[in-house]
This record gives sequence, structure tokens and C-alpha cells, in this order.
Amino acid sequence: MLYLDMDRAVLANTRFAISPLTAVTGALGLLRDDAQPGGAGWRGRVRDAVRDRRLVLLGTLFGGSWDYVPDFLTPQPQAPEATVQEELHAVAGTGCDRLRWELELMARGVGEENLAGRVMPVVLREALERGERDFAERVAAEMHRLWESALAPHWPALRTRLETDIGHRAQTIARHGLAGMLATLHPRVLWNDDQLSLVSRFQGRIPGSTGLVLTPSVFTTGLRMVIDSVPSPAKREPMFAYPSQLAAATTSGPTVHALLGVTRARLLSDLHTARTTAELSERHFLATSTVSYHLGILHRTGLITRTRTGQHVLYEQTSRATDLLAGPRHR
Repeated sequence: MLYLDMDRAVLANTRFAISPLTAVTGALGLLRDDAQPGGAGWRGRVRDAVRDRRLVLLGTLFGGSWDYVPDFLTPQPQAPEATVQEELHAVAGTGCDRLRWELELMARGVGEENLAGRVMPVVLREALERGERDFAERVAAEMHRLWESALAPHWPALRTRLETDIGHRAQTIARHGLAGMLATLHPRVLWNDDQLSLVSRFQGRIPGSTGLVLTPSVFTTGLRMVIDSVPSPAKREPMFAYPSQLAAATTSGPTVHALLGVTRARLLSDLHTARTTAELSERHFLATSTVSYHLGILHRTGLITRTRTGQHVLYEQTSRATDLLAGPRHR
């Protein structure tokens, strides 16, 4: 369990922000689950961009099995909405001490926090030997290439989904208070009087913070925590990248509901990453037979792929479905 002390200063400075690089790292996170087959949806799109653009450092950082991916890849937004240029500049300008500390943390782990380390891959070690500044600039350049090739064309629609989620969260705060909103942020987030408890196999406490930054993400159902629970150079405020609500993910394109129906539209939206029928049934509180019926229709219309891996059949969006959910592009 991780604990974040929420005194009055943190409560007063809890804020939302839209972060393009949070979207980039969220999309890269789709590469980390080896159980998911490559498909024509977002995971396949990111995988192809990493391969075709030769994004060696990003592919190595997100293709491994370590518990910790360096936090400097998701710089803290200083405004309600950061630009991708501002965030790339922050990545490239990461302090040398902080960058080396994060890479060493990834490699060695932290025993008292149950954070496992892994041997640093040769490609990362050799890149780091050229200097921390060069390493940070190379990573920023690779993130820029991934942004331009995979995410930028879809950013207006993705941004609308994030704005919709933040608007919903603001309504929850107005009706139930900040504590009420935090309690609904993610199943792993628990509110207990003056602290947030984060259900995790990792352990630690984050005291003395001056604020909390919340950034919605469209590519993950998990909770990515950027926290300094051990002494670190250039300490930063805690930052949570949380999954935007499914309802928010489909409101940008009302015609999707009209074309597919609400249930099929929500199932299709949730297939940005590969899932089984049983998993969809549990996540959407539907009978397995009902999910199978809707998946059959989506598959016949070419909106999802179906891949067998061992005893499981996994479904995932096609690029056609991704474009449909993104809605029309405006110039």
C-alpha cells in the first residue's frame, strides 16, 4: 500500500491538467503486456511507429518487464494544458542528477518498497555513457517522432475526450466535494480522512507534498503514479495519470452510438487494448453471452480483430474502429 498525506496545502493545490506526453507514455504502455497480440488498433499503431521510426530508447524503456519506468518521461504540466513543445523541452532539459537517479532506480529497485529492479539493457547503458544531457535529448527527439507519426493526427479528438472527462470530474467536485471525486478516481484510490491510500504491491508514504496533479489518459485502465516516496534529486509533486471514463471516451462522436448502439459503442471503445470476452463481461457487468453477441457483430463489420492465444480469444479495435471513435477531424 502507498500513502499520500493530504493536508490542507495539498487539497488546496490539487488540480487537473491535460498533458500530451502523458498520452504518449500511455500509448507506449500498451507495448508492455506481452499477453496482448499485436493488432491494427492503437497498440499495433504504436508498435509499428516504434519499429519503423527506429525509436530504440523508447522501445527499450517500455518493452521491458521492470516495475518502474522513469518519471522524467512525463514532465509535470505547469498550466491547465501543456503544449507538446513545452513538455518535450522539459524532457530534453531534465537535470542530470535526476535523470541518472531515475535510471538507477529502474535498474536497482527499492527493496523496502517491494520495487524490483532489472539489469539495465545494453542499449540504455551505452546511451547513458554519452552523457545524461545527450540521453535526455535523444529520448525527447524519439518522443517527438512518435507524437508526430502516431498521435498528432488524432490529438483533437483525444483532447476532446480528456476535456470531457475533466468536466465530469468538476461536476462531481461541485456535488460531492474534492474528497468525493478522489474516491471515484480509480478503484485503487481510497480516501481515508487526511490521506489517500493507493492499493498497490509497492509500499511507501509520500509526505510533505505541496500539491497533486491529475491527468486523464485515454490509453490505460490502470493508474500511473509519478511519486517520490524515497529521497530524490529535484523532488516533484505527486502526479496521477488516471483512465478517463468510458462514457467520456464516446461522447465526442455521438454518431457512434447511433450507428452501433450504446452497449456496442462502449465495448468497442474499451477494446483500445486486447481483451477477452470474460474480461469485457466483468468490466461492463454484462452476461458473457451478451458480450459474445455484440463482439460477433463488431467482428463481422470489420471493427475488431479476433486472435487466439492458447486457450484465450482476444479482441481488439481495428484502425477503422479507432478512426470511427475519434470522430471527424476539424481543420
